[in-house]
Amino acid sequence: MADSHRVRVRREHQPEAPIGAYIRKAGEEADARVARALAGPPVTDAEAEILAGSAHEPVQVYRKVLVTDLALGEQERYRILPDGAGDPSRGEISLSSPLGRALLMEYPGAVVRVKAPGGERLYRILRVEA
Repeated sequence: MADSHRVRVRREHQPEAPIGAYIRKAGEEADARVARALAGPPVTDAEAEILAGSAHEPVQVYRKVLVTDLALGEQERYRILPDGAGDPSRGEISLSSPLGRALLMEYPGAVVRVKAPGGERLYRILRVEA
């Protein structure tokens, strides 16, 4: 057979398939979560004990979350409520608050940065409870 009968196939650039874009975005989000989890000071022994016993579930609306304020070294427990609801004096925070937005869909072990009116704060998520 002569080479003149061979057909050359030219590869055209094709747009990324929707599933590929979804997978790429999920990978980027996972990388961002890992970076947040590694941020901040090392985990204390007391925090490590709490983290070891906690379920690996993300923070969601109507869940309670135990966090450590890394500036003060104090643990605080909050219940995340829908927009407009919540009473901070009772440990309830609104999803529309800076802390509520920062905590949403994060996992135990993650360190979140909160830009609040009083300044920037770092919190480590220790446990998500029902």
